Parts: sequence; C-alpha cells; structure tokens
Amino acid sequence: MGRFRKYNNEKGFVKVVARGDEGLRYISFDLLVFEKGMKYEEESSGDEICIVILGGRCTIVSGTKKWKNIGSRKDVFDGPATSVFIPAGNGFTVEATDADPVEAAVLRCPACSSGDAVLIPPENVKIVERGKDNWKRTVHDIVDKDVPAATMLVGETFSPPGNWSSAPPHRHDVDDPPNETNHEEIYLFRVKPIQGFQVIRLYNDDYSLNKTYSVGQNDTLIINEGYHPVAAGPGYHGYYLWLLAGKERTVITHDDPRHAWLKDT
Repeated sequence: MGRFRKYNNEKGFVKVVARGDEGLRYISFDLLVFEKGMKYEEESSGDEICIVILGGRCTIVSGTKKWKNIGSRKDVFDGPATSVFIPAGNGFTVEATDADPVEAAVLRCPACSSGDAVLIPPENVKIVERGKDNWKRTVHDIVDKDVPAATMLVGETFSPPGNWSSAPPHRHDVDDPPNETNHEEIYLFRVKPIQGFQVIRLYNDDYSLNKTYSVGQNDTLIINEGYHPVAAGPGYHGYYLWLLAGKERTVITHDDPRHAWLKDT
C-alpha cells in the first residue's frame, strides 16, 4: 500500500495503518466514522490506546469508567480535542449516541503499563505557538509527559492558510541520542474548507527519498524516514493529527542543516 493512505469516504470502523506496514514496529491507527447508534467494541490487548474525538459526540466505556456523550467540537477546527487514554490491558467501547455523526481516531502502541482509562478534556490540552512568519503554526499536545503513557505521544497541529509547519524541516529516524532519536510517526490530515489540500514533502539528505504528496480530508501518511515539512494550500486552513512512538518518549529531532538558519531569524 505504501506510505500514503487515501481516504475514500468509508463509514464505520476503518482500518488505516497496521503495525508492520512499511516496517512500523510501534504504531497502528484506525478511524471511526459513525452515525447515531453505530458502535465499536475491542477486547483488552497489549496496546495502550488513545481515542481522539475529531468531531461530534460519543459515549466511551473502558472497564468501570464510562463517559457519556463526550466531545465538545463539531470538527477539528472548533477548539481543542476531547480524548480518552486507555492503558494496556483494558478493552473499550465507542458508541455514537447523539443525533449528529461522530468521527474519532483510535491510536495504538505496544505497552506494558496498566491502570484505568483517563479522560483528557479540552482544558487539559497544552497549546503552544511555534515558528514565525509564514511558518507559524499552533500545536495542541494531547498525550504528553503528564499523561501516564509508556510509548506514545499524541497531538494536533494547525496552520493558517498558506503557512508551513514541521519547519525548519526536521527528521527523527536515527537512533543516536543525545543527537537524534528514532521515532515513527503518522499524520492524519484535514483541511478547511473541506475541498482544500495540503502538500507534504518527504526527503532525506541524499534525496534517495524525495517525494511530495498532495493530501486532502482524512488522508494519512506514514513517516518513518526523512524530513517532512507541510504546507497548507492557499486559502485553506491546514490540520494534522500526529502520533509519535519509539523506544522511549523523549524525542530529539535533527533539523536539515541546509534550512536550520530559519531558527536564527
């Protein structure tokens, strides 16, 4: 299938990225696109899981915890996310209980941790601005060091129309701490208005990898190699949900030395 996964308006439980795809060791990702009454159940496993509600409202149950009709935004551009983090060893159920459709991302990584599921409400999302000029963007950290995950880091990045993110271009594909760490990543893209697009370039130092992808609503890219800057199309707000995972949760990136001067401006 390759790194790029095109969304074709599937409904229900949509498998997007499986562990083993493109050599992935840590990450898998599924999409829930539900109408009222649709339901998905999963038994306990050796994975820690983060369910990020992209839009709409749903009820999530894990063990003795139940959160009814949660989700405070109509789509990803309508404020910070409501999410649920589920440690390994717990099953869960997601059910669309509201009249409006609900969409959610189900992100998984292997883990040995245990404990009860926890709600991550919008007010717990940490919001920071990064970059400047036409490479300024806003980052929402959802699963960070304050969430008791073993492997994963999860967040959302928002770019104004025409702006770049993941800039200066950086990579994290070499296991060489303290200079760089090897972390797999996926991006799930969205745009506003919905017919828009973003562009992501994926390349390495010698250009043996040098590809550019035009991505639209709910398209996904596996990033396990190379620098990966992203540009929102002119007139279109850009967004991507990201999941990072590696041997440890500390991420050390390596900027492309040809473009690192941006940080000095």
